[in-house]
Parts: sequence; C-alpha cells; structure tokens
Amino acid sequence: MQSKTIKIERFSIEIKNLPPSFRGVKIAHLSDLHSKNFSEKENKVLEILQSLNPDFIFITGDFINETTKDLESCQNFWKKLSESYSKKVFGVLGNHDHYHPQFKIINNLLEESGIKILENEAVILRRNEDFIHPIRKLSISNGVYLIGVDDPHEGYDDVEKAMAGIEAGASKILIAHSPEIFRKVKGKGVDLVLVGHTHGGQINIPFITNLLLPLKYDKKYKSGLFEENSTFLYVSRGIGTTLLPIRFNAPPEIALIELK
Repeated sequence: MQSKTIKIERFSIEIKNLPPSFRGVKIAHLSDLHSKNFSEKENKVLEILQSLNPDFIFITGDFINETTKDLESCQNFWKKLSESYSKKVFGVLGNHDHYHPQFKIINNLLEESGIKILENEAVILRRNEDFIHPIRKLSISNGVYLIGVDDPHEGYDDVEKAMAGIEAGASKILIAHSPEIFRKVKGKGVDLVLVGHTHGGQINIPFITNLLLPLKYDKKYKSGLFEENSTFLYVSRGIGTTLLPIRFNAPPEIALIELK
C-alpha cells in the first residue's frame, strides 16, 4: 500500500539575496530512510538520484531504525549514495538514529561514507566547490549557509549554537529532523527549512492521523510546503516506514527543489 513507489515532488523556492551562482541550483531532499540493509528500496533511491542529477543532497534524519543490525550493509548504501556527489551530501540525525544502541558509531560510519553530518553547526556551500567549514573563520562570498540542527524531537537541538557567527543578510537553508524546529527558527532570517519525521502520517486517515502524529506540538505541519514570517518550511513524507511496513494516502517521496 504505497510503501514502494517513490514519488518525486518538484518545486522552486525564491530566496532573498541568493547569489547569482546559486540560481538554478537543485537540491534533492531525502528523509526517513529507516534502512535495515541495502535492499530494493535503497537501490530505487540511487536510481532516482541518478536521474535527477541534483547539485546537493540533504538528508533530514532517521537513516536507520533503532533495530537495524546490518550497519555494514547500510554503510555500503551510504557510500554508493555519496560517491557521485563528493562533499555535496549533508545530513542531520533523527530520533531513531539516536535510539540505536550503537548510536555513537553511526555518525562515524556516515562520515566515512562521505555524508557530512551537521550537529548544531553550519557550513558555507558554494556551487561546484567544496564546502567551507568552520564558518567562523571565513566571511561568506558567493555562497549559501547550510545550518544543520540535531534532532529537536528528543531535545538535541541547539539553534543558537548552530547559527552563531552567521551573517544576517546572507541566504540561509536549515535542515533538521522534525518540524518541531520551525517555531524556534522562523523569524530568525532563515529562508528555507527542510525536515521530515512525520512520514506524512504514514497511514493517513483524515482527522484521525493528525491526532496521532509524532509531534509534541504544531501538528499542522504534517507534510508539504508552508510559509510563515518570510521563512519557507518543507515537510517531507520520507521514504521508509516504522511500526508497520505500509503507507496509505502518504506515498514515499524525494523532493527536488530548485533555488531561484
């Protein structure tokens, strides 16, 4: 029931003060893979990314389930995902990543695979160049800030630390796992916030699902695009599943976002 067919969501976002070199940049936004191993689902993700050919890939948490045992197989997938996008794949951790009993090594496995995990920190992205890090040593020029905030659902987020030293007038994209971060960052000059966590309800029954969303507040952010206080929020339905391996009225997705 909609658990295998990945839908491509395409849209564009106008970002103020976007450097000319970033106009037309395409970002693939993935979330909630919940990988158990390198399976058919992961191969499909690779095929889609190859066809989309994005400039950057952002992954907003829950790379695995807390019960995932075959981390070696998962790492093989992460390596395949990043090998064509050297230093262009960025992510943040989600609550299920934190729940895993071997959580402390997961970050290392992701980094070894070529996926840069941002833990309440920011980097400067430049098109066709390596990212610059740490930001506090260099002034931004022809670049965009990418701010990564650790999982807000379980309280690992530190927005002030993540945004320390960032130039006020520069373009800013923020990635986090849950839309629970939005109330903390809208109005802070962030242009675009990308999150997941909700699975779009996963088993989406009108009125009922909204009450059961895994959000402590702001349950209106189930999926899709929102704008408040001059900040855009996009909530991905994600790719994987939890509890039950099915989806209903909430197909898995990869978003392709063009910056303008």
